[in-house]
Amino acid sequence: MKDFSENIAAEQTITIYGISDLHLSISTPKPMDIFGAHWENHAKRIAEAWDAKVKTSDIVLIAGDTSWAMKLNEALPDIDYIISRPGRKIMIRGNHDYWWGRESTNKIQRMLGDGITLLNGTSTTINGIGIAGTRGWRLDDIGLEGPEHGDIRIFNREIAYLRRALENMPDSVSTKIVMLHYPPFNLNLESNEFREVLEEFGANILVYGHVHKGIGSYLEGDIDGIEYHLVAADHIGFQPKPIMKIT
Repeated sequence: MKDFSENIAAEQTITIYGISDLHLSISTPKPMDIFGAHWENHAKRIAEAWDAKVKTSDIVLIAGDTSWAMKLNEALPDIDYIISRPGRKIMIRGNHDYWWGRESTNKIQRMLGDGITLLNGTSTTINGIGIAGTRGWRLDDIGLEGPEHGDIRIFNREIAYLRRALENMPDSVSTKIVMLHYPPFNLNLESNEFREVLEEFGANILVYGHVHKGIGSYLEGDIDGIEYHLVAADHIGFQPKPIMKIT
């Protein structure tokens, strides 16, 4: 678990932003506008909005599906795109981040250095704010995208990862933020074990993705004391969404 508190001046106001589902494909172009005209030039629009609003001292939570690449070397231009944007980046894996699944998180983290902090069943703290992250999973999903989607073993493993990340978070944190790619509920908005773990450990904020604009149901706002934020790029207008401020 990393703690970056000593690198941030206490008197400086820092904004934590969230975004997910960037679906970048710089090295192997895969146009996203086949999913609708609103995706046209989305990478350029995200970069312009990000650069305009995010300060170097701010934090950006990237909740999965960053790159379409299948291999790490193919994902490097997309990773460089993220690294070149302002702010501290904290990232989890999404269901389409195959490049990450082919390599160990530790290996990728060593390669990235401090450019991006990867969370995979782990947590980090920044100025007393705890941030835990893992991909999550769903046993039902639109299209089911392959037989593994209904795999209870993967679901249970991701539950264990989330639990581990929260167990390793210091008790002293003032706010607990959880990053998941998948929402903690099914297609009918019925909660699952992920939400139970969030409640058990007293999570304050949930940042999640996966649910695209006009496709599937979602929850936002205060739900039983947890503040839900859906940050899929098309849902939030292709610009990082402010989540909270640290003063």
